[in-house]
Amino acid sequence: MKRFISIALAFVLIAVLAGCSGAGTSESNLTQKQAQEKLDALVKSKVKTKTVSHDPDNSWVGTSGSIDELPNINQKYPLSIKGGSSNNVEIFASTEKSIVDGSGWLDIEAKAFNRAHSNMSVSVRPIASGSAMGYITSGKYVPGAYTPANELWGAMLQSKGVNLDTISQKLTGNEAGILMKKNVYQSYVKKYGSPVTIDNVVKAVLAGDLKLAHTDPNVSSTGLNIMTQELRAFDPTNPFSDKAQAQMQRFADKVPPTSPTTAEMVQVASKGLADAIITEYQAWQSDPTLKDWVFTPCGVLHNSPLYAFDKSTAAQKQTLKAFADFCSTSAAQQEATSLGFNPTNGYGGVKNEYTGAELYKALDFWKQNKDAGKPVLSVFVIDRSGSMEGEPLNQLKDSLLNGANYINENYYVGLVSYSSANDITVDMPIDKFTPATHSLFCGAVGDLQARGNTATNSALVAAMNMLVKKQTALGLSDAKLRVFLLSDGQQNDGLSMSQIKGIVSGLKIPIYTIGYNNDIDSLKELSSMNEAYCVNADSSDVVMNIKQLFTAQL
Repeated sequence: MKRFISIALAFVLIAVLAGCSGAGTSESNLTQKQAQEKLDALVKSKVKTKTVSHDPDNSWVGTSGSIDELPNINQKYPLSIKGGSSNNVEIFASTEKSIVDGSGWLDIEAKAFNRAHSNMSVSVRPIASGSAMGYITSGKYVPGAYTPANELWGAMLQSKGVNLDTISQKLTGNEAGILMKKNVYQSYVKKYGSPVTIDNVVKAVLAGDLKLAHTDPNVSSTGLNIMTQELRAFDPTNPFSDKAQAQMQRFADKVPPTSPTTAEMVQVASKGLADAIITEYQAWQSDPTLKDWVFTPCGVLHNSPLYAFDKSTAAQKQTLKAFADFCSTSAAQQEATSLGFNPTNGYGGVKNEYTGAELYKALDFWKQNKDAGKPVLSVFVIDRSGSMEGEPLNQLKDSLLNGANYINENYYVGLVSYSSANDITVDMPIDKFTPATHSLFCGAVGDLQARGNTATNSALVAAMNMLVKKQTALGLSDAKLRVFLLSDGQQNDGLSMSQIKGIVSGLKIPIYTIGYNNDIDSLKELSSMNEAYCVNADSSDVVMNIKQLFTAQL
């Protein structure tokens, strides 16, 4: 009997020890209450912080971002095709038709065109339509021509005083639309009828019958197209009315957080967080993993217009006209069709009813209402360990100081920085992001210095604890909580991933991560637990990446 009791006690002791170490606990299934209890226990026993004050830095006043946030274009967006004639024209081309390896449809036509002409040629630079706008409107880099996915970007450029000469209204056919899982599409049609329309999609989302993922309308042509159509569905008479705002906030509360690109949006869908996405016809045709989904076109057509700029000479415009004619030949269009362009579904598109100025207004309207009118509490977690010394930390500082210009005023923001487990500091407690807080944020970022080991997971626990405590103190039960982690991913001190995984999953706080080298698998794992994503911020584009992240999420 004594032996039996001893064995039983031994098993109990093993179970207790396993529970303390995280082993034997189903970390992926912790309830919010269990996650909170584990968070409290770790904060009391293993995570210590100290508060550090910083002098405010007011140098941001009067700024609203800078052309310096745009990365070197040849590093970030290299040419896919380089023309060699004396009468050469560079074209900014949207990324569904141009790929850096030269395999896109426009790349193929450019190579053939250049071979066929000795006295004229084109160079092609793949760049997302929205990203191209930054270079053009700032004047940092203006090519000879621009072919975005749709006409909306042209209208926006003209509203900024950029003169455009339309060389071609259409290089090849494409469509924006709604893509649904087949079973979801069948259920949708039974309740809302066919064909799928933006009006009924909005109704389905508001009713909880559809989880629709979006891309960032500041960068994505499809995101801009569909978002502006949704505004019309909210209020057909005035897309910027109080009614539209109320509907947009309700709608935003029903959809996953915006993804920067289609790739991240597909990841959101693969996690079961969305059963419908917005995309282009060509992207759907080109992705074998989406073949079982059902595509329905919506919005204005994506006909890839071709525009020339003022600086283009008469000879260059003649080259562009010759290239547009070359792209319209039956051989070129057959090549486009083989790559997923030129839908045959008979969709005629809708007429764009927005001026360029109204499209910019729509983007601002979206940013102000994308969080459903709910308070947003965020903590930045900054890695200042020794491995971040030099260029990574300098890039981090530059990107944060610039990115702070894109944080919505009156969101709640705090900042934690860390190196070793015994060096985790609260550099700015969570507070409303007023101009005074903005200055404190800039001062804290400017003071960051690299040293010590890397206790990423311990710092995350401190940040999540700050968020939960502040939410409770403010009585904001419906607030959206977010963590932004900037690190090189080289965790070597403090808590292990197994000790925090259950907390992250149970509290359901999205952790957006920005990694400063290729060793960022642990950062990707953290982001994948909830509705977030990881940005691989190489030295040439980290400032722009963070601007886009803050625009979409803050």
